[in-house]
Amino acid sequence: MKILIVGAGIAGLSTARALALKGLECDVIERRQEPPTEGAGIFLLGNASRALGDLGLLDETRSLAYPIATQRILSSSGAVLNHVRTDDVWKNCGPCLALSRQSLVDVLQKSLDPGAVRYGLEVTSIASRADRRIVRFSDGREEKYDLVIGAAGVNSLLRNMAFGADEAREVGISCWRLVVPNNGEIVGWTAMLGKGRTLLGIPISKSETYIYADCGTDEFGDGSLATLKRLFCDFRGPLGAVVAALDPETRIHRAKLQEVPAKRWIKDGLILIGDAGHASSPSMAQGAGMAIEDAIVLAEMLSRPGQIEEALQRFHDARIERIAWVQKKSQDRDKLRNSSRALRNAVLRLFGNALYRKTYAPLTRALLPPSSGSRTSEAER
Repeated sequence: MKILIVGAGIAGLSTARALALKGLECDVIERRQEPPTEGAGIFLLGNASRALGDLGLLDETRSLAYPIATQRILSSSGAVLNHVRTDDVWKNCGPCLALSRQSLVDVLQKSLDPGAVRYGLEVTSIASRADRRIVRFSDGREEKYDLVIGAAGVNSLLRNMAFGADEAREVGISCWRLVVPNNGEIVGWTAMLGKGRTLLGIPISKSETYIYADCGTDEFGDGSLATLKRLFCDFRGPLGAVVAALDPETRIHRAKLQEVPAKRWIKDGLILIGDAGHASSPSMAQGAGMAIEDAIVLAEMLSRPGQIEEALQRFHDARIERIAWVQKKSQDRDKLRNSSRALRNAVLRLFGNALYRKTYAPLTRALLPPSSGSRTSEAER
């Protein structure tokens, strides 16, 4: 079986690793000249850590990450609205970790053979001939593949090319992502909610904190640092002061958040995974988790006897309910935090912990039935 993976972000690299563990070879290409590192920091909930364990990479990731034992939600004035101990939900699944996105990409990249990814290369056309995919690349070469896996993120060109329409839609929220020195005041996942605005701080090491801020796209304007400071000037400690003190030279990643509807993105020996096939608002912190889980389940299905199309359908059947749940709960969480302050604060104070458990409990369940033999713990390898 000859497989091409388009995109060398978290989804693509995880899939290459998962396929290698099943004895399946693949080509990986990335249109950018070097590994993508947008996003600054990343938060991995227990299901994402478990998935990294399935790839044999949890110990290395854990050594580079900051353990997150609590998640707190505060009002913009600093009043506590909700406090969750992450171990209460995730203890039988995996640890909650935060680290730089670059560190996670490096772990995945190093798990592959040297030179496994060809950078500065993209697909310019794709066609079907009999049971093969004829792929033409930007360097003029043309190759035949049994399967093409699109893993190039929410702005996937392959989605347009293969399915004839770009169904990514803006969700009306824009964000800033950056990394700042750790001032020692933020020891766990800490979010502050204002009117239609969110400010989040997560330590990713003893010396660095990941900051995420968002607002309605209509307020975002040019996304300048001055706009960021103005919109969050009334936020108090512990995060308001961090934004107020930002240096003009701080490296900031800006984005308009998009969603890709979860559906059957399979056609003629091509499949979309990760954000290319089901991008969501980051409010569930499941972008990386869903991508790594996709990789594990797809590799498992492809390793079983049968035709490729059968394997892809099995993958879809195994994943669609879980992915749709994440998208629905992401939308619900965005709706709640953007509701009236009185309603939002009351719901979080009275029902926050119960909602957290109900929202994430389905993700603590196994990806596949134990009888499939797909999960092998890191300790058993």
